Amino acid sequence: MAEPSLPPEVTAPLPTAPPRPRRELPASPFAGDDGARPPAFTAAKAVEPPERTPAVVRALRGGRVLVPVLPHAHPGRTTAGGVQDHVKSFGADPEAEACEQAATVTVDVADGRAAMPAFSSLAALLAWNPEARPVPVFGEQAARAAATVSDGLMLLDPGDEPVLIPRPAVRALAVGAEWVPSWADEGLGPVAAAALAGIEELVGVRIEPGRTTEIRVVVAIRRGLDADRLRDVLTRTAAALSEDATLRERVDSMELYPTSLA
Repeated sequence: MAEPSLPPEVTAPLPTAPPRPRRELPASPFAGDDGARPPAFTAAKAVEPPERTPAVVRALRGGRVLVPVLPHAHPGRTTAGGVQDHVKSFGADPEAEACEQAATVTVDVADGRAAMPAFSSLAALLAWNPEARPVPVFGEQAARAAATVSDGLMLLDPGDEPVLIPRPAVRALAVGAEWVPSWADEGLGPVAAAALAGIEELVGVRIEPGRTTEIRVVVAIRRGLDADRLRDVLTRTAAALSEDATLRERVDSMELYPTSLA
């Protein structure tokens, strides 16, 4: 009796799977970091206002900061263990996106807006919240996160000589662009003058550093106006400044300071 034969594809040896490439974690750029405040931040925070904020922004460019992450429950789960619909809309990796959203920490600033905190030292972070876990990142990475959460602001070292990084500076850091403070931006004076050109009671305008805001817009008002007319002029002036697209883009906050010519 003839031996039974099997098709050659059955008797052929199984193909050997190619070896999987080794995956190695990249070396951390912060290996050996003891959490002390980098000298660049110490020097920047010693600068007097209004130059302090630009000095801190320069230190953030390429500098290390610590972003706090607080303990939190796993978000976005249904009672059956599935991912909730609103979490699915976040993107291709809903669990990672949802955890990132839940871990986002914000702090309130003086004008009521919210800012993402970042710390120049571990001591400052733990003094702010001893339960926070420090995540070291470059300043540009922190800016990219701040640009997408809160009100687009970043607050360096809340509770320890804090420095507020305004929206235009955060956006510039996030994309690697240079930032010119609005009070030093020579192009904004003509922009403000053009925005106010239709208000005939105004006879002059200039921009200077603000005391509680990024800039102060000083407007000279024609003398002799009664109280009602003066209120109307100031209302129209504030509206014209706030509605100008260039000023909204390049100025984070402003105050209006009326004066009159002698």
